[in-house]
Amino acid sequence: MGAILCPPGPHAILLVVSVTQPFTEVEKRAAEEQLGALGGGTWRYSIVLFTSVDKLPKGVFIEEHIANTGEALQWLVERCGSRYHSFDNTRKETEDNTQVPELMEKVEEMITDNQGWYFEVNELILLEEEQARRALEEERMRMEEHARQREQMIGGPPRELRLLLLGWKGVGKSSVGNSILGRRYFESGQETELCLRRQALVCGRRVTIVDTPGWDWFSVRRTPKRIRQETQRGAALLRPGPHTLLLVLPVVSSLTARKRRTLLAHIETLFGDDACLHTMVLFSCGDWLGRTPIEEHILRGGRDLQRLLEYCGNYYHVMDSKTPGKDRSVSVLLDKIEEMIRENGDKAFLPIQTEWLSEESSYSSDNTEPEDDCRGCMLQ
Repeated sequence: MGAILCPPGPHAILLVVSVTQPFTEVEKRAAEEQLGALGGGTWRYSIVLFTSVDKLPKGVFIEEHIANTGEALQWLVERCGSRYHSFDNTRKETEDNTQVPELMEKVEEMITDNQGWYFEVNELILLEEEQARRALEEERMRMEEHARQREQMIGGPPRELRLLLLGWKGVGKSSVGNSILGRRYFESGQETELCLRRQALVCGRRVTIVDTPGWDWFSVRRTPKRIRQETQRGAALLRPGPHTLLLVLPVVSSLTARKRRTLLAHIETLFGDDACLHTMVLFSCGDWLGRTPIEEHILRGGRDLQRLLEYCGNYYHVMDSKTPGKDRSVSVLLDKIEEMIRENGDKAFLPIQTEWLSEESSYSSDNTEPEDDCRGCMLQ
């Protein structure tokens, strides 16, 4: 259907061939079928465009490559009236780059040979092709639905869990994500600038996690707008919405009233009032507790920590940052998340909002550093 997007028709058809890939009889037949689907006379308007010629051995020119590659490639070039051009992918636009002007000259020369005519697309053929493609897509979706129903009858596929990591800067969100997924998917030890989505099969569940940039410790307004927008975009990466917002909180960090208010302000400003139904506190650096139970730590943490947990429906979990990948700890966490999902009933996940899909970024010059409140926290 792409040819229809060049009304009234394309002047040139560029057949892109990478010199790093073999061109065999299989590729030859594919080229014949693709151009044949457009109707007759397509070869008069075709040019072979070789890419990645910088990968050719030193001293080997494109003509030698054509001669040495085999009959299939030679046939293609001849079928296009021996019209071809080559691109060096290492050249930058800022350099003295004549590749594009030279290609345009060859295209104009071909147009002159064709007396200025463009290729008239056979829309009936394209319509038939599109109808066939849609029929195949509908059949594929029907088969997938049938397979899904069958899997449910025999116990079902792994449950999908979509999790969004949230919290201050430097609290170990990336490390927590790695611990849950059981592999080093996220780069820890450095500040996260852009959201990153990773997925793995964990304890019989298909777990998808999005790591997000960190917030300012003391004020929503001091969190740059681009970070706030990027955090919302992270939620949008978990279509149709995250099941759980994992609020990462190091056990070595004391929670004051101001910090608590800042955390809640971030959550509600970014995700709305219903976000509390989907938020769980995930304590990191759990190894620092030693033999102290997390419940005792919460009691010692004071009223602000307890109020934060109440806001989250008293859903919390603790993870050991020194020994990541402990199946038992991760399995318990996923059990708690599923319990929270069941508790939410018809609000099983936080639906994404249209405004979260905005790609606009308003970069702030605010580089305020967070309070160093993770003293000695060994985040891998």
